[in-house]
Amino acid sequence: PRSEKLHPLAAAKGEKMVCELTGKPATVVVVYHGIQYYYCDRQTLELDWNGIKHKIAHLLAPLRKPPAVIPSVEERERQENAIKKSKLALIDLCRTEATKFLVHGDFELSIPGAVQALRFSLEVYGAGKIELVPCYLLLAEANLGVGRPKQAEEYLSLANWSILKTPDCSNRTKSQLYRNFGKLYASQGKHDEALRQLANDVYFSSLQVGPEHIETAGGYYYLATVFYLQRRIDCALALCDKVVEIWSKHVRALLDPDSSPVDGSDGNEVPEPLGDSQLMDGLQTLTKIVALREESLGADHVSTGEALYTVALLYMYAHDASRALQLLDKAHGIYYYQLGPDHEQTRRRRRTPSAAGILVCYRHRHHMN
Repeated sequence: PRSEKLHPLAAAKGEKMVCELTGKPATVVVVYHGIQYYYCDRQTLELDWNGIKHKIAHLLAPLRKPPAVIPSVEERERQENAIKKSKLALIDLCRTEATKFLVHGDFELSIPGAVQALRFSLEVYGAGKIELVPCYLLLAEANLGVGRPKQAEEYLSLANWSILKTPDCSNRTKSQLYRNFGKLYASQGKHDEALRQLANDVYFSSLQVGPEHIETAGGYYYLATVFYLQRRIDCALALCDKVVEIWSKHVRALLDPDSSPVDGSDGNEVPEPLGDSQLMDGLQTLTKIVALREESLGADHVSTGEALYTVALLYMYAHDASRALQLLDKAHGIYYYQLGPDHEQTRRRRRTPSAAGILVCYRHRHHMN
């Protein structure tokens, strides 16, 4: 978007023009849909535009304009309710966009959406409320990702304060808080404290969804990474085994509902479909476990093959048949040469029903092209 340099005397007396994203003194101004937005520099303007403003600028315009003077109390209440509904919708949209960037590793781009969501959450709910915690956690994770641990810790402290004031806070929210604290302390080399926080993460996640759920598996994985940093390789590998087992059961149940049920189900229940963020998180986690097992056990170890096979299942679920075929062939090769063609695990990998169907479709399409 086109911007102009801000003249030092442009502000009215007593008025401070600050950056929309950082709160620093503004140096440039841009106009979207008749509304002026101020930024500390051009780079921050572009970050905010690419992160969230390009999707919400037209929605912000009615909220940024002074409200019309309405004499009727009933009409004013109606107007206030409409504004509140608009802000709630924008909170959901901004948090969704910020989360998408986070799961793809675009940490810097996730910050504008999280900041905008926090701003509206403060207006709707007020300071210190539990409804602000998801925004604080998004901002903490984003700042961790770009290497700003001090800012991340500040947001986590704010989230922790809100949670402490809310006795009925969900176990899922507590789990997410402790997971982020664990990641923070791990990045600072405080490994023992990181383990304590991540143990709390697993505990509260287990209370919320069970110890065999893919959400809890994330806690096991981060525990494994800390053990690995401590060179406690056996502990790290044992936890990675658990992560792979949980994801393998979950995705096989999605791909083949007639297969063995996921632990914790009633025997007939098919797990809920994976959302985009869950799918991306699973692929990233399992791919890192493949690398960890290759480094610790060897590229041709059976455990490495098991992790590759599970990653392939996720690519099947994502309808990426080409990538799934590549990883399935690699995993089967490991089983074939390490265990032999007649071993139960080797034969089981070859007769995966979902794999067969997808690969036949892929090969047919490839042949037609």
